[in-house]
Amino acid sequence: MTGTPQIQERSEADADIDWYRAKPGSWLPESVLDGAPLQRMRLPDSKSQARTRLYYDALLDICQAQTESPTVAQLITNMRPEALPWLRRLKVAGIATVYSVSQFPTWQQKPVKRVFRRPGYRRVYNAFDSLVTNSEAIEAFLRSIGVTNRIEYIPNGVNLQRFHPIQSDQEQQGREALRRRFGIPLDHKVVVMVGAVMPRKGPEIALRAWRKLLHQFPNTHMLFVGPRSDIHDPKLKAFGSEITDLVEKSGATDQVHFAGIVDDVENYLRASDISLLASNREGTPNSVLEAMATGLPCLVTPYLGISEGIGQAGQHYQLVERNHEAIALALANLLQNQERRTTFGDKGRRYVAANGDQRRSLDHYTELYEDLAVHAMRRR
Repeated sequence: MTGTPQIQERSEADADIDWYRAKPGSWLPESVLDGAPLQRMRLPDSKSQARTRLYYDALLDICQAQTESPTVAQLITNMRPEALPWLRRLKVAGIATVYSVSQFPTWQQKPVKRVFRRPGYRRVYNAFDSLVTNSEAIEAFLRSIGVTNRIEYIPNGVNLQRFHPIQSDQEQQGREALRRRFGIPLDHKVVVMVGAVMPRKGPEIALRAWRKLLHQFPNTHMLFVGPRSDIHDPKLKAFGSEITDLVEKSGATDQVHFAGIVDDVENYLRASDISLLASNREGTPNSVLEAMATGLPCLVTPYLGISEGIGQAGQHYQLVERNHEAIALALANLLQNQERRTTFGDKGRRYVAANGDQRRSLDHYTELYEDLAVHAMRRR
């Protein structure tokens, strides 16, 4: 089950859905995701106790209404200490709970919040039967705040049947067709960023780097694949204006492309030449692993939570300081050197093929769920 996103997390596609006409607390029509039934509840638009209460009451209802109640509940929502009473009720009902901590929480970066929020998060994290993280740095952080229960390190995986370099005439034609759709000539170069267009991801830094490059590499394009967060979040109005100004004052507005949400990210990667991640906070970003699997050379800025799960800097990807001048210089070195692009692309692809197969991660999750289910049944 899931709930409607908070207002700042909505995407362009959400505007065409009538979810938000429903009353908070009401169930929306059931849908199917990868063959599994998906139940969705209309939740309040902003973070609040009411939102937490509605979500966890619904989760309890679903778990207890099943003829054969589940033995494991995997939570991937943003966790708040207020959820603690519901987690205890799930445990009493004989249901094991798992929570995935996939990136550093924002509160621990601020000294005052770190002091006041640490005890609450320590209690709620310790209420789970197990935590899962995709970053050794995040695991170390959890231990540092006093988490003592089970933590499983499970690196992200990539579907290697989807994400791979061009292997057929059909995929080559797909690359050419996508470029035609955006008006990108085949001999131009494309720098791609995959993920929401939001401050944490650093798109404004990327645009400044791109603008600095234009005099030397005038045929370079920026391609953003993901929703623009500023469209629905009033708090991001200034950020959205900054993005717009950077594009409109570049003198090359037709070389910046916003694709929005897409279902075929692999095709956009195969239509690109370089991948860039300029985030300040992540875990093990799948966008990097997927780009590497596709054979793209990857530029990555240092971020809070950086993990060995994306390989070794300088070997499988390039690590560059998070400022537009450093990024522009690194991009220039790749744009003017085909051999360098090929070398990094090949090394990254081989790394993901050897270490990042999605099936390995799924097997680890399966083993974890089976083990927790045995312990949960003993509580019934």
